[in-house]
Amino acid sequence: MEKILIKADIRAEKGKSIARRLRKEGKIPAVLYGREVDPISIAVSSRDWEKLGKQLKSNVILDMEVHGLKKKAENRPVMIKHIQKGVLKNEILHIDFLQVSMERTVEVEIPVHLVGRSKGETKDGIIDQHLRSIKVECLPTQIPEKIEIDITDLDIGDSYHISQISIPGVKLLENANVAVITIIPPTVEEKPVVVEEAAAAAEPEKEKDKKEDKKEE
Repeated sequence: MEKILIKADIRAEKGKSIARRLRKEGKIPAVLYGREVDPISIAVSSRDWEKLGKQLKSNVILDMEVHGLKKKAENRPVMIKHIQKGVLKNEILHIDFLQVSMERTVEVEIPVHLVGRSKGETKDGIIDQHLRSIKVECLPTQIPEKIEIDITDLDIGDSYHISQISIPGVKLLENANVAVITIIPPTVEEKPVVVEEAAAAAEPEKEKDKKEDKKEE
């Protein structure tokens, strides 16, 4: 597994004003926590974060080099738990890092990726995807980037269930009977009411009204 290094500095000061000051200095306020780990307020370089770019995929394990704990920096395996972004622009306001153990399983959400074109789609069937991601449990070294489902053989009315997915070393935490995807029949459009038929139906009523008017005269 490729190691992606990110450096972090411990910060003693906390609060909104401190966070704003850090961002002006080109740093991102963050927190590091985990099982049997006391939360630590840290800051990472905005420039370093941007350099990581496309390497920051879903559920990636980072090698965090923490400075300020002791004389020597400590390296800790971490995952990105949450990224808080600004409303008006794509500015990162805060990051939550989760420290993990490489020998202990973690629970993560893995995105679902559909492969192929189903038989049902060739008959105008529609893909109804119930799950966009699936929760799994595994070691950090075995976290899959995505779960691929081949839908080529699915016809109209067919479904693909959790029970049909098998990944070595990965435990699926969803109910085995849950459908990930179903191919549903095409929607049938209601035929518009024919104007001629509606007009014909209204004619007898008009004739009736005319006769009643004559009687009253």
